[in-house]
Amino acid sequence: MHRKRVLTALILVPALVAGLLWGGSLFFDLLIILITILCLYEYFEMAFRDDGPIFKISGIFLGLIPLFFTIFKKEEVYLLFGLFLLFALSIIICVMTYRAQKFPFLFLAITAFGAGYISLCSSLIYLIYQFPNGLGWISFLFVVVFLADTGAYYAGNLMGRHKLCPAISKGKTVEGSIGGILASVFGALFCWISFFNFFDLRLLVPLSILLAMVSQIGDLAESIIKRHFGIKDSGSILPGHGGVFDRVDALLYAGPTLYWVLFFSNGNFYLR
Repeated sequence: MHRKRVLTALILVPALVAGLLWGGSLFFDLLIILITILCLYEYFEMAFRDDGPIFKISGIFLGLIPLFFTIFKKEEVYLLFGLFLLFALSIIICVMTYRAQKFPFLFLAITAFGAGYISLCSSLIYLIYQFPNGLGWISFLFVVVFLADTGAYYAGNLMGRHKLCPAISKGKTVEGSIGGILASVFGALFCWISFFNFFDLRLLVPLSILLAMVSQIGDLAESIIKRHFGIKDSGSILPGHGGVFDRVDALLYAGPTLYWVLFFSNGNFYLR
């Protein structure tokens, strides 16, 4: 498992870095769309694994509506309109299939939440790219969250003694959480030295700590979903990591947090 985890990272990380550096906005657009489709597929595969494909396909379609509005219009108001359509169509589908559902409201809640959560978070991550220094902020987000996850994994395995939230996830520990936060600070320092030195490190470090903390909440949020559906991993497409949803669950929570920090601060992290 450990070897597969490392090998997968060694293949994906350089490809991601190369794509972000030289692929331009087209690469980023396609990356967000692909990740969103895979997350939606894995979520609805968990949610409706015993049902027909129509419910899974409908869920994926609904989840892509806000993202496509965001990509083509690049404004928050169109994301809001896309979310309105998502929920409106979820209700219409629930009404049309009411007699075929054992628990219609549960179907509506699972569909609207899954499609809405994944598409909203991925859309806000996409909008980070539209800020000044957007590529830098996306890179900062990926580095900090990736190191937070990696630091938590290894610190938990080496030193983990006290369970962080055993009712949700038996594997996560307080020591792992602290290790992840410290690793995220190292990630902020790396970004500052490498390409972000015109921003104030005194602001980047607290921001990295915030992102590390909320990324762990995102991880726990997906654990709640998997526990409800009785699934260990959302998929198996990434050897050693599970599914794509397993890999980006932390980003789905940390990304929107970064977006709103930048939105309300106007990206004012420059050196004074």
